[in-house]
Amino acid sequence: MIFLGNFTLSYYLTVLLAIVAVIGDYVVVHSNIHVYQAIFDNATHAVIGGLSWCIVYLKNKPENSLSAVLEIAACTVMSSFIDIDHFFAARSFQLKDAISLKNRPPLHCSTFPLSICVLMLLVSYILQSWNLERITLLILTAFLSHHTRDATRRGYWFFPYGSTPPIPYGLYIILTCCIPYLVLYLHDFVNITHKKIVHHSVIQYT
Repeated sequence: MIFLGNFTLSYYLTVLLAIVAVIGDYVVVHSNIHVYQAIFDNATHAVIGGLSWCIVYLKNKPENSLSAVLEIAACTVMSSFIDIDHFFAARSFQLKDAISLKNRPPLHCSTFPLSICVLMLLVSYILQSWNLERITLLILTAFLSHHTRDATRRGYWFFPYGSTPPIPYGLYIILTCCIPYLVLYLHDFVNITHKKIVHHSVIQYT
């Protein structure tokens, strides 16, 4: 029954993920003011990242509910925070400068986060570190969801090979819904057991 409940909730969250992606893009496209476009665009990135990690969390729960809140919040913030590199690349905190860049800023290059995450997963496997693996997968979820959404406009950027063509919108929705399950597959593939420490109290009778 617990498995069925988790499966049903994962299904609803996946549907919600697709709905958020479509509605978020609709609002961005139909916003005529640049500042609203930027806010809604970034908020959509954030919500998609948070929902994606919710699905991952249902399959691999940490020790307590506080961990769930912190992890989901971290993935939400990170999915949004990736866009901060627009301002650094523009060398300005003016929105009009950040959204008028001729080239994409560094955090939007898929080569670097993918390479780093693969390396971190390898290290987590060698060290048998469940925490490092979980952090790595959280980072991967944030970047994959963000880059996939951006790929509808400019494709994926794989330095030094260049960018792919923009992906069709329908494919974007499918990939967005599949990302949490890809992360779950990687979790099972690395296969690090989470060892919980249990403290036993010894009562002595005199």
